Amino acid sequence: MPSLSRRIDAAQGRVPCDMIFRGVTYLDVFSCAWRTGDVAVADGVVVALDAGLRAEREIQAKGKYLVPGFIDAHVHIESSLLVPENFSSAVLPRGTTTAVADPHEIANVIGVEGVRYFLDAAGRVPLDLRVMLPSCVPATDMETNGAGVLGARDLLPFKEQALGLAEMMNVPGVLHGDAGVHEKLCAFSDRPLDGHAPLLRGRELSAYAACGISSCHESSQLSEAEEKISKGISVWIREGSVAKDLHTLLPLMNLATSTSLGFCTDDRNPLDIAREGHIDWLVREAVRGGVPAEVVYRASSWSVARHYGLDRGRARKGAVAPGWCADLVLLQDAATCSIQDVFRAGRSVAEIPSPSAPAHRFPNTVRAASPSPTDLEGSIGQVHVIGVEEGKIITHHLTLPHDAPGVARLSVLERY
Repeated sequence: MPSLSRRIDAAQGRVPCDMIFRGVTYLDVFSCAWRTGDVAVADGVVVALDAGLRAEREIQAKGKYLVPGFIDAHVHIESSLLVPENFSSAVLPRGTTTAVADPHEIANVIGVEGVRYFLDAAGRVPLDLRVMLPSCVPATDMETNGAGVLGARDLLPFKEQALGLAEMMNVPGVLHGDAGVHEKLCAFSDRPLDGHAPLLRGRELSAYAACGISSCHESSQLSEAEEKISKGISVWIREGSVAKDLHTLLPLMNLATSTSLGFCTDDRNPLDIAREGHIDWLVREAVRGGVPAEVVYRASSWSVARHYGLDRGRARKGAVAPGWCADLVLLQDAATCSIQDVFRAGRSVAEIPSPSAPAHRFPNTVRAASPSPTDLEGSIGQVHVIGVEEGKIITHHLTLPHDAPGVARLSVLERY
């Protein structure tokens, strides 16, 4: 790490800073207010907000807006169909400078080797990629996966490299004393514990939170999200390619709740990232929905950083303030989230070389046999139907005639 003396000297004008945004309107996340002035950067960190300093590079930013880099509070990068290097290249120009990733999907297929691959990738990509260790491999005891069961002993060797324990989706296991589930919660009790508790309410939600689980991205009802916040569980508002909860939960976002709210994509495919955006899309829609821009930008950065402890140390994240990492988004317009440039640790992402993924071959795990025509024949008459809600991943068990309107047949092939 660069010496503290250079930061101190640059902040006091004894030596030139690396970069200054002149006359920019920047977000003070602590008071949730816009302020105008100069923002000085040295060694990848904001060092001053004071006038009269010198810099090697000056950006005339009068009429522009400067906000902290966006943080995706929960994402499965595998669901983007991109390797981490290409995911980084896709989302950094969109203003996402940090992502909290759960490699649950790859761990389901190849186990600890997949976790190790993601942790190694986190050290290679320009994106600040923080890895939460998958807590439920497989997701349920009814699932057949390729990796088998990952227990606490399998995860503990990676603890020091990881941020915490990812979404605990085995809610029945938590509430009814599953020994393996409780062992994981205890092993990571000193780290952030992410939740996955759709529609959980009342005493059961209280018991779930009492285990130390402190976030959930599965809220699909406004009252559900309100109860979670009231019980100390941060709510990550999700807008992925399938699950779309933003507009339902948006009425919850205000100055008071913004410290307990953040944004996540969970599963967002590259076409949606290219056409609409990443976290910038959620920001844009939230402001368009009537939430004050300063509240939205605060929730998209500082609130998530605080939750995960990223607001501590000499490279703190989530604010435009002295001593905080210069992960910054320069906007032409705050209301429309029109991005002019993105900076990662003080460098324009346009100047950061795109990383190439190293050659890495995993063993082929796809062993599905070609189905025969009879395998694809459906039942006739009354059939079991998975009822879906548009924009949700909440499902319902129905029994309907096989040829009822809207009923489509689904074939599931064993791939292991």
